[in-house]
Amino acid sequence: DGIRINVTTLKDDGKVSKEQVVLNITYESGQVYVNDLPVNSGVTRISCQTLIVKNENLENSEEKEYFGIVSVRILVHEWPMTSGSSLQLIVIQEEVVEIDGKQAQQKDVIEIDILVKDHRILRHSNYSHSLEESMLYSISRDNDILFTLPNLSKKESVNSLQTTSQYLIRNVETTVDEDVLPGKLPETPLRAEPPSSYKVMCQWMEKFRKDLCRFWSSVSHVFFMFLNVVVVGILGAAGVLTILKLLFPVSEYK
Repeated sequence: DGIRINVTTLKDDGKVSKEQVVLNITYESGQVYVNDLPVNSGVTRISCQTLIVKNENLENSEEKEYFGIVSVRILVHEWPMTSGSSLQLIVIQEEVVEIDGKQAQQKDVIEIDILVKDHRILRHSNYSHSLEESMLYSISRDNDILFTLPNLSKKESVNSLQTTSQYLIRNVETTVDEDVLPGKLPETPLRAEPPSSYKVMCQWMEKFRKDLCRFWSSVSHVFFMFLNVVVVGILGAAGVLTILKLLFPVSEYK
């Protein structure tokens, strides 16, 4: 997906500049790539060159395109749909932190949901919702994994980053209607679902379930070992008492 993220930066003269950061996010053979740079599960902070669209004149809708260096936080969360199955939902969220060294702010985050099975894409969609309602916003920036170059990218050459066409191609497989509405910026994903606080809660509950399963798997063998000792001890003691009664019968109990 070639997605556009609406951000604002502060100019040298103190005025606010509205810009769009274009990122190319792909999934291939179990690996998520952002502008051809591999990103693993968790929150990764990367700095890369990408296309930036700036609105020079809002009245005439004049746009200026240029390449700049952006620092962006990428959340990749793998969510198993069923236990014991390779079917999983991959959730990707992104937050632009800096543009050419200037601090950037954004109100909405574009979430990409990819349903995969055996590393094959079954369905994918993207939609926009408030950044403060996202799981990425709740994770501290201190825990970000820093992506530093040089790193092996999916392609040997980075010359492809210099072409604007790869960022402007709209994926026809998306399940969200991307028709431009009056007064809405082009290619801005429309809200396809209600606010995702319920979904974020489900994701945290799924994480809690996985942690609980991991804890149970670590203590279950100790529990069954203790249970085995108790059962064998009781049965053994009963057997010994029965043999003693047969060998040494008494007329009455004392």
